[in-house]
Amino acid sequence: MATGVLCFVLSLAFYYGAVLRLQLRQTDLLDLGPYPDAVEYFAQANSILKEGTPSIQIGYDKLPSRYPPGYPLLMIPWLSCLPHQGILAPFRTNQTIGLFLLVGGFGFYFGIGRPLAGGLGTLLLATQPAFVSFSRSSLSDLSGAAAATLTFALVYIGLRYMRRWPLYAAAIVLGLSLCIRPQLLFFAPLLIAAALFPIANSRPKWLLHCCLTLLAFLIATVPYFAFNAVEFGHPLKTGYDFWVPGWAENNRLFSVHNVPAQLAMLQSEITANWEEFRVANLFGTGTYIVPAFVVLAVTGLVFVRPNRFTVSAFVAGITYFLATLTYAFVDGRFFLPLFILLIPLAILPAEWAVSNILKLHFSFSTIAILIVFLLTCVGYPSQSGFKPRKQRSQAWDALHYANRERISPQYEAQRKLASAFRYAPGIVLSDTDSAYLNVLLPKPFLSAPIDDKHYYSYSRVWHYGKAEAMQFIRGALDKAIPVYALFVSSEHLDQDLNRLPEIQGYTWERSKRSDRRTVIMVLTRKAGTNSLAPVPAQQG
Repeated sequence: MATGVLCFVLSLAFYYGAVLRLQLRQTDLLDLGPYPDAVEYFAQANSILKEGTPSIQIGYDKLPSRYPPGYPLLMIPWLSCLPHQGILAPFRTNQTIGLFLLVGGFGFYFGIGRPLAGGLGTLLLATQPAFVSFSRSSLSDLSGAAAATLTFALVYIGLRYMRRWPLYAAAIVLGLSLCIRPQLLFFAPLLIAAALFPIANSRPKWLLHCCLTLLAFLIATVPYFAFNAVEFGHPLKTGYDFWVPGWAENNRLFSVHNVPAQLAMLQSEITANWEEFRVANLFGTGTYIVPAFVVLAVTGLVFVRPNRFTVSAFVAGITYFLATLTYAFVDGRFFLPLFILLIPLAILPAEWAVSNILKLHFSFSTIAILIVFLLTCVGYPSQSGFKPRKQRSQAWDALHYANRERISPQYEAQRKLASAFRYAPGIVLSDTDSAYLNVLLPKPFLSAPIDDKHYYSYSRVWHYGKAEAMQFIRGALDKAIPVYALFVSSEHLDQDLNRLPEIQGYTWERSKRSDRRTVIMVLTRKAGTNSLAPVPAQQG
C-alpha cells in the first residue's frame, strides 16, 4: 500500500513538473499547430459556445470542419471559465483529461485491491513521452485515448464482478467516442465481452442481453452519423469528403498500401532511431514510446492469465492495431490509445518484481525487470528534438521542456493588429489560418486568405481564390471598411507581399505599427484618385 501510494504521489509530482507548470503564454503552442487540426477544433468550440453549432469561419462564410465536434464539446467548460483567455482552453482540457487518467487509473487499481499496481501504473503513464506530449497538446488524441481506456475499464469491471450494467456503459461510451475520433470504432470487438458473459439458467435471457448491448452501442453512435447526415448529406460522409474528396474517392484513407510506411514508423520508434519531424515534436520531445517500455510490455505477456476479459481485450486491440496500420496518415499519435492500453500489460511484470523485492526475494529476473521498469520511467535510451539527438532521457527532457520560452508569432501578430487598429476594425487578408484569426480577432474584424494558397483549397463544394479575395476587398471598400493585410516576418516575406491583390486607385502601404516580427499592410487610396470609396481609417 505504502509503495503504491508513494509511486502515485511521484507520478502526480512529475505530471505537475512536466505538464501543469508549463507557462503556455511563454511558448509557441498558442499558434495552435498543427494546421488545420488544432485550429478547427478551437474554432468549433467557440462556434458551439456562441452560436450553438460547430463551424469554422473563413471570410463571411460559416463552414463545416473536417473533424467531428466531440473534442470541441469537451472544451466548452474551459471556454466558459476563461472568457478572456479562450486560447488556453484546448490545453487546459487536455491537462485535465491527463490528470483524470492518472487519478482514475490509481483509483481503479485501488478499488480492485491492487494499490501497488495502481502506483506503478500511474508512474509508468505519467512518464510516457506520448502521454506527456499530448497532455500539453491542443489535439483530440488524448481525449480519444481516454475514452478507449474508460471503455476497457468498464468491461473489466463487468466481467470481474459479473455485472451487466458496466458492459452497457462501455457500449455507450464507445459509441459516443466516435464523435471524438471515428477510428475508435475499431475497438468495437471489445463488446464480444457481452457474449462471453457466463450463461446462467436462461439462454434466451443471455441472448437478449447480447442484443441489448449491441443496441446500446448502435444508439450511442447515432449522434455521430446524424451529424454527418445533416452536415454532409450522408451518414458515412465526413468533413474529409467535403474538404479533401480525393482521399475518399481513391480509397486512400484506409488501404493496405499504407502498411509499409506505418510499419517503418513503428520500427523507427521501437528502435529509437527516427529521423522525420512528427506532431509530437510540437508538444514535446518527438518520441512516443521508448524501447524499454516495449520490452516491459512484451514481458507482460508471460504474466497474462487467459480469461474472458483478456480474450475480448486482445481481439479489440489487435483489430484497432491492424486497422490503424492501413491508415493514410503516418504518425505515432494514432496509436496513442494502444500505447496507454499497453500499460496494464507492462504493470504485470513490474508488480511481480517489486513485490518480490519488498519481500526480500531477490533473483536475476526480479532485478532485470526492475531495471527495465526504471529505464522505462526515465525514458532512457531514447531520442529527443529535431534534428533528433540520441542517448536522451525522456523524463529529464520533459521536465526541462516546461522551462523553455518561445514566442507564438501568429498569436502575437493578431494581438498586435487588434491593439493597433481597435478603433478602426476592418477586413484582414493573411497567410495565417483564417479560422484561427476569426476566432481571436475582436469583432467586427473579419479575416480571409490572400489567394488560393491555403489549407482549404481542395474542396469541390467551396472555393476561395484570387477572384474571391478581390470581391472580399471591393465589398469592404464599398462599405467604407478598412482593409488590412497581416504577415509574420519570414524569409519569404517579399514573395508574400507580391501576392496581395492589386486594386485600381489603391496601394498597399506598410503601417508604422509593424515591427520586426509582425508586418501590417493597409490598403490606402492613391493621391489624386477620384474613387468614390473613402480612404480607410488608419492609425500609424
